[in-house]
Amino acid sequence: MFLASGTTNSYGVYEEEYENKYSNDNSDGKDSLSPAIIIGAIHLGTNCLFTTIAGSLCERIGLGMTTLIGGSLIGVGLFTAGFCTEVWQLALTQGVLAGAGIGTVFIVVSTIPSSWFSKNQGFLMGVVHSGSGVGGLVLSPLTRFFINRYGLSGSVKIFGTIIVCGISLFSNQKVSSLAKKRMSVRSFGVRDVHSTRGVLRSQEFWYLNIAVMLAEAAFYVVLFFLPVYSIGIGLTSEQGALIAGVANGATIIGRITIGYIADMAGNINMFFLTHFFVTLACFFLWFPAKSFLIMIAFACTFGLFAGSLTPMIPLCSVTLFGQNGLANNVGLLGIGMVLTTTAAPVVARVFYEKIGQSGSGYGAVALFCGGIYLVATLSIVALRMCVSRKIWIKI
Repeated sequence: MFLASGTTNSYGVYEEEYENKYSNDNSDGKDSLSPAIIIGAIHLGTNCLFTTIAGSLCERIGLGMTTLIGGSLIGVGLFTAGFCTEVWQLALTQGVLAGAGIGTVFIVVSTIPSSWFSKNQGFLMGVVHSGSGVGGLVLSPLTRFFINRYGLSGSVKIFGTIIVCGISLFSNQKVSSLAKKRMSVRSFGVRDVHSTRGVLRSQEFWYLNIAVMLAEAAFYVVLFFLPVYSIGIGLTSEQGALIAGVANGATIIGRITIGYIADMAGNINMFFLTHFFVTLACFFLWFPAKSFLIMIAFACTFGLFAGSLTPMIPLCSVTLFGQNGLANNVGLLGIGMVLTTTAAPVVARVFYEKIGQSGSGYGAVALFCGGIYLVATLSIVALRMCVSRKIWIKI
């Protein structure tokens, strides 16, 4: 999670660099939409697409080999991006290849803890997923340091080499016989579902799917735009990288703490509460933010609650459909995320450049993300009511 998802969580630093390097200027003095946003959009879309593909790949070739393939794709994608000079080349390397690798690694790492452990799954899942927050916390300022010292191309080459070596090392670890035994146990959740067709026919899946595909898109829009947004309100690039790092750092605490609470209060209940608070944070902290301190406050609040999304996805899937076929069920949720995570950064960039700078304090992006989170929260409410209409019950 540190090496794979941490790379995506720290991409906002690259977004700032690509924006400066590839931005277009029209002859009439008005800025046109930067083509650099395509790189991040494709990166996210491919990431989500390959969670679906890797879900079935795990069951065919094993967890270790799937992880090795994912790590190799990330390393090759980033390293070759260091030789690219055009946006379309970066879209293929850092976008498609690296995104595919991160999605492949994510599906393996995000689903195996609940298979290995029958108790305290929320806490343990939070610990595992906190690795991506640690990655974003460390890699955001580290990326800025490498860019300042070795240049943009040198930075991605260095990270490509580190990631392919690191993930290849961990992919060789063997799964214990006890873990294999636990992974083979068939268990069921709210619905007694035996097949992919049964999952797709359930109302619960589609409510969960809508919530996840919207919340995931908004989550990465915020992470991608925090450095650029910070510079837009008068902060320095170093402060922008720090704010992005703080947001990732807050996810570490949030994922572990909320996972622990979810074991007692219920996974779907916590899924609702966290996204309700994120919605409020976008509207009442990010939108009026004009200073470094307010941005830090938003980054802390956002990371604390929004970061719980990734561990909550497999946990809610287990609650609804059981342990059997978990990797495949989580992978199915990635199909909807392909469209939203690809489109949302582009739409947010349009708001940022065409609306946000016309005297509104760059608040259009904050309102856009808040609106997405609001719809996602309402979908979680529908999911919760579909499972049980009793308010004080652990689900």
